[in-house]
Amino acid sequence: MRSLGVCATALLMLFSSAVSADVPDPLDRQEIIDLVRGKTVECRKEKDQALCSNYFTSKGVVTRIMHADGKRKVGRWFLDDQARLCILWDGKIKPLCFTVFEQADSSYKLIKKGKHITTITGVEDGNTKNL
Repeated sequence: MRSLGVCATALLMLFSSAVSADVPDPLDRQEIIDLVRGKTVECRKEKDQALCSNYFTSKGVVTRIMHADGKRKVGRWFLDDQARLCILWDGKIKPLCFTVFEQADSSYKLIKKGKHITTITGVEDGNTKNL
């Protein structure tokens, strides 16, 4: 009976380490800065699959345009003390903050409170959409 318990414990440890190996680590502060600063970021909002482009200036300004209707938003971007990418849109009082995870296909998931909100589908150097 004791050997059965030891085997079960070993299998449980092996399974939990295999599961945790599949979960990528979030990007750290510098990786997020390198990903967005001075770049145009193509994105997809997961709730409705709407496509957008964002330009993140090196001075902390972000401009977004929605592809479907051309609506623009301007705000400020920064990293908080938890190394999350945060955006405070003009006229709002609370920023949206996301943990960023790189995917095997070179896209990035933006997660807020455990929920996949947005996917970064591509990144280009500079303000390629004249935002």
